[in-house]
Amino acid sequence: MNGQTGRARWRAASRAFPRVAAAVVALASPLAAASEPATGLVVGKAHVRGLVLAGGVRAYLGLRYGVAPVGPLRWHVSTQAHLAGAIDATHFGAACPQGDSTGAWYRKLAVAMGSDSDAIGAAPQTSEDCLFLNVWTPRAAAARHLPVMVWVHGGSNTSGYGHEPDYRGARLAARGVVVVTINYRLGALGFFAHPAISDVSAGRQGLSDQITALRWVRDNIAAFGGDPAQVTLFGESAGGTDVAALMHIPVAQGLFARAIIQSGYLAPDAFATPGTATRAATDLFARDETAAALAQHSPADLVHVAGERHKGAFAAPLVPPKPAFHVPLLIGTNADEFRMYLPADPATRGAGEAGVLLGMPRAGDIAHLLQRLSNDAATRADLLASAPVFHCPAAALARETLAAEQGAWVYRFDRVRPGHHGFGAYHGAEIPYVFGTGAAWLPAEPVDRTLSDTMMRYWVNFARTGNPNGPGLPHWPRWGAGADDAMPMVHFGSTVRVAPAADLALCALIAG
Repeated sequence: MNGQTGRARWRAASRAFPRVAAAVVALASPLAAASEPATGLVVGKAHVRGLVLAGGVRAYLGLRYGVAPVGPLRWHVSTQAHLAGAIDATHFGAACPQGDSTGAWYRKLAVAMGSDSDAIGAAPQTSEDCLFLNVWTPRAAAARHLPVMVWVHGGSNTSGYGHEPDYRGARLAARGVVVVTINYRLGALGFFAHPAISDVSAGRQGLSDQITALRWVRDNIAAFGGDPAQVTLFGESAGGTDVAALMHIPVAQGLFARAIIQSGYLAPDAFATPGTATRAATDLFARDETAAALAQHSPADLVHVAGERHKGAFAAPLVPPKPAFHVPLLIGTNADEFRMYLPADPATRGAGEAGVLLGMPRAGDIAHLLQRLSNDAATRADLLASAPVFHCPAAALARETLAAEQGAWVYRFDRVRPGHHGFGAYHGAEIPYVFGTGAAWLPAEPVDRTLSDTMMRYWVNFARTGNPNGPGLPHWPRWGAGADDAMPMVHFGSTVRVAPAADLALCALIAG
């Protein structure tokens, strides 16, 4: 079997990974209940009514940031909406059209954690008119010039939404930041580069929405107490991919000052080329289909066709090949990104490991290192799958950031929730810790609350100063210029410790 066949098998394995938004759904998100209507807030020409939550945090939900991308605006670059009149911001807006992969992921996790699948709430309302964002701001935050954290949800760029329960920003905002979560167009509506679509946003409509949301934040966030010059863009999984993608687009420069990428999918195929973007679109609809014919398809039709023909696939944004700019970066991955997707049968796991290795240029060296790293077949299989698409690209992006004379800090999330779920520190496990949320059915110990507090402090420090370090926290060293597996990073587990990640030695072997 030649090297090309081995790489094809690895690509097939990576495509099988459903890189969904991996926040754990809360039955009742902390600080979610309104105690009284918020005092109206003047934003430009609008009078916005939101909610007052426990602790005095204000929430302004379902704010329209973009003109509805419907009718002749479908597949075109989004344009900023301007608020006017009396606005009721006490309810979330519609999510963008999508299938059920996010809900299915949550149900799988709930069952693994010992709960019933019906613990997951109803699916959100969806609409093509979905360009909404949500703002959480501390008590009496107006004119305080607070740092702003804008969240880009994950979900393979085909699913997810900004108001998933573990993305509620109340606890994070209570620590002195303004938190914004956004929707953006997905799948065949958001990453669609068919030849009939001539708009400049073709293949990156979803990124266009994210830029529009950041412009809205720039123009309006001061009314909520935020400083438009201190915006940190953060996201997980596909959201992390999109954060990295925006650094390739010159018009995004200046819209955010810092970036946090949590388990970003950053494999070689994470960004589309013009050729791959066109092929992905013409896999769905014939190359000679006209714009008028495409416009006749309903959102449900587009979701269905993409789900049938690109099931489980990642929707890669079309961006230029080289970054246009860098900003200070906090980046990391979880110890067991792929583990929950491995087959349950150990024999099948072993065969999968052998199949991926077969034909790789340095397969023998890789197999030897994997054996040194772990005698557990599941751990080896996870490392072999996770290293090329998560761990190694994260280290590489940290190196690029360092070369651009920006600070970079790298982490590894190691905490395994109690129980017999077998998922380890799974893809998305860190999100409830970052937001301070957590589901009633999610197993937890006192150490989990302590860890969440520590991670929120690091994240907020980074948003405030561009450096995660601060009083009372273990020192987090900057990423350096040496060998990846010798560079110290912070490990978030039952304790917080600083140590290299030995598995990064795989990076050079896999690249070879």
